[in-house]
Amino acid sequence: MAWLVVLEKMVVLVALILVGVLSAKAGWVDGRFSQMLSRLVMNLFIVCTILNSVVNVEPIFTGGELGTAMLVAFVPFLIGGVVGFLVTHCVGLRGQARNVAWLCVLFMNNVFVGFPLVEAIFGPEAVFCASLTNIPFNLILYTLGVSLLHQQEDKKGKLNLREIFSVPLLATLAAIVIFLAQIPMPAMAADFLSTMGGATVSLSMLIIGISLSTMPIREALLDWRAYVVSLARLILCPVLTVLLMGFLLPEGSITLGTYTIISACPSGAMIAILCVRFQTDDRLASKIIFLSTVLSAITLPLMTYFLL
Repeated sequence: MAWLVVLEKMVVLVALILVGVLSAKAGWVDGRFSQMLSRLVMNLFIVCTILNSVVNVEPIFTGGELGTAMLVAFVPFLIGGVVGFLVTHCVGLRGQARNVAWLCVLFMNNVFVGFPLVEAIFGPEAVFCASLTNIPFNLILYTLGVSLLHQQEDKKGKLNLREIFSVPLLATLAAIVIFLAQIPMPAMAADFLSTMGGATVSLSMLIIGISLSTMPIREALLDWRAYVVSLARLILCPVLTVLLMGFLLPEGSITLGTYTIISACPSGAMIAILCVRFQTDDRLASKIIFLSTVLSAITLPLMTYFLL
């Protein structure tokens, strides 16, 4: 019945995006609100989500197993990077549109979609394993991702250190220290992080919905490139990731199952949020995230059935 659990979660996320669309259509929010909200999510709510993933966690690995799990956590991103590079070149995207589409394949929605699914299928102890993907996600997103999205024609991809060493990246580094040193967190502080982090899903989906409201839904549904990129994220990435991880992890292990679910998730909402932040092609990012999230209601149950 794992596929049914996955389907229910996907329906909720799509519903949240539609709330954002309808709120914008009704005039309750606008583009200015979306830009300010994206900053708030990036610098506060995402930080709480990152820290909450390692606060007061009981380790489920031995030292050697933990090291292996941390290294293997980079595999889905390696596969996503290669697949995204090839697909975006094959469909003829250029300039920043290519960068945006590539990042939509490289980065999955590991926190907002992956964590709830992993907990529902494998239990709460598996969430810690899923949280290890925060390390490569944030390290790559706030270095390579920020660099690509911040490119301008006259800068030729010059790194902006102020943007790269962002609050979320610093939070990721702090989370690594907290986990490795097993630093205890007061119950009140842990409850604060959990409560704040719990709002990240809804707010991120609302931002995507607001961005989508500025273009006709027909435009998203008829963009064949967005479909190709979305299906690469949803099908090619998990299949290739599982094939490679099969050589690194024991068959049937919770770690393998967890990373399989993570690799099959739709494109990460943070790409659209960063596009809004840097005033890049947020329309393309939102289309891909919208389509991949909607299509994942079908593909995730299928990937769960065939790959687990």
